[in-house]
Amino acid sequence: MDGSMLGQLAKGMKDGALGLALKSYLNERLREFGEVLDVQVDTGASRLTLRALLKGEKEAVSASIERYEIEREGEDRYITLRSFGSSRPWLTLLLTKLFTGKRYKLPGAVASLL
Repeated sequence: MDGSMLGQLAKGMKDGALGLALKSYLNERLREFGEVLDVQVDTGASRLTLRALLKGEKEAVSASIERYEIEREGEDRYITLRSFGSSRPWLTLLLTKLFTGKRYKLPGAVASLL
């Protein structure tokens, strides 16, 4: 394997580990609304996509942070959310209105993977 293939493999493993950590974190905090089925992270594109089965819904919905920024302050890392998409137009609008430009401290398990 050449260096670029190893780099892509390492990035894929890191993104996969981030997805698992975020899935666990989100399920702990959002369980009253439903279950996060999977989370995919693409750190290179600054994109995060998740699928969730919301209570009262028969089909899973997907939602994505189309663009985010990570900032470091000392040992802490913060995420600022920039744009959204989803499988439901109303959900995209809600996410955009509520969360665009918001900044959140990342949990230790997630921050340690960045």
